[in-house]
Amino acid sequence: MYAIIDTGNGQEKVEVGSQIEVDFLSDKKMGDQVKFEKVLLISDGKAPKIGKPYVSKAFVSGKIVSQDKKDKVYAIQFRRRKDSKRIVGHRRKVTTIDIKEINNGT
Repeated sequence: MYAIIDTGNGQEKVEVGSQIEVDFLSDKKMGDQVKFEKVLLISDGKAPKIGKPYVSKAFVSGKIVSQDKKDKVYAIQFRRRKDSKRIVGHRRKVTTIDIKEINNGT
């Protein structure tokens, strides 16, 4: 059984036991339970339930495993003059979630 959920920064295909990385959830701490109610599709192997736009009464729940920063991403601007460049970068904060349950709303 798998589901496709809307996590805010994109859509993720999840199964029970899988881990996903989503944008940083600042209001949650490590070990907290998370519930995603924006379920776009649920498939149990037979016929998939497709939402319009979401599957009613369906949810996916999980537990926060970690809240980390990803590796640094650099953006470099070169100009044609000598020693004329600019380097900027950022580290994206992510929350890793372990999926515990997929409920199809029945």
